[in-house]
Amino acid sequence: MNIDTIKSFKLPTIKSQHLVTGLAGVFALVSIQNVAHFFVELGHDQFASWTIGAALGAALVVLAHQLSECDMRDKQAFYSLLSVTSIFALLSGLIQGHVYAEHLGLLGYVLAFVLISCSELALPIAVSITEESKRKAKILNAGTLAREKSAEILVDVLDFDKSKLEKQAEKIMQQVVLANLSKIAEEMTPKVSRNVATVDTATQRLTEMKIEPSPKPRQAPEMSQSPLGIGATVDDMTTVRSDKASDRRAEMLTYIDGQDVAIFTKSMADLFDVSTRTIQRDIQALESDGLVIANGVIVQAEKLAA
Repeated sequence: MNIDTIKSFKLPTIKSQHLVTGLAGVFALVSIQNVAHFFVELGHDQFASWTIGAALGAALVVLAHQLSECDMRDKQAFYSLLSVTSIFALLSGLIQGHVYAEHLGLLGYVLAFVLISCSELALPIAVSITEESKRKAKILNAGTLAREKSAEILVDVLDFDKSKLEKQAEKIMQQVVLANLSKIAEEMTPKVSRNVATVDTATQRLTEMKIEPSPKPRQAPEMSQSPLGIGATVDDMTTVRSDKASDRRAEMLTYIDGQDVAIFTKSMADLFDVSTRTIQRDIQALESDGLVIANGVIVQAEKLAA
């Protein structure tokens, strides 16, 4: 016999079912003697008595082994096998209890049924439950491993940029939070004035974006304060609008700090009480002048250069 043959030799694996069968066999040897003694006392032939005892003991061993290997998912088969095993265990318990009762009285029946119940019912059922638990654990572990491997394959194949995904997820969550905060603020704020509610909502959004609102309240100039009189020309009105737009854009620059373009546009429109389209034109003008960069988020060009 060479070394390779010795290395290839493997000992048989001992399963829990084998141990249960071995223990049931030990109890069966005792059962055979008790059953044979019972029938001999009744005047039965000794050979026949020992044969009956051996048959009952072997039946209990086989049933215990089958019960330990039975798949608990098959409820009908499991409970049917359990019922048959219980009948044989009851019969063996009555016979052996009578033998033990000759010396122990009623305690003999209790001892007999405890021994039979443990060896022929409790142990096989415990092994069957343990095997079912192991099977479920393997399925769960296999499912978890499959999901992890699938995720790794997807990342390798699609070559995701995780940093970009995290930034995009952060933007989406910011939009969701702002939308919910705005809705809650509208529900909690009394609807006394449309303009007041608008300013409050804008202030809340600016706070979420870490933008300090303008320290001076914006007030529309009165007619007496306006540089244009009743006879103002179209050019004069255009100049005034241009000045307003320039002032608005200059003030918008102070609020720009890497916000999402859509959220920033809505917040500025609420703050200045103009349309979002006006703010979009302001952003385009600032971008044309090289003051800002708007590409998903809006930042000051000078800060980006620094």
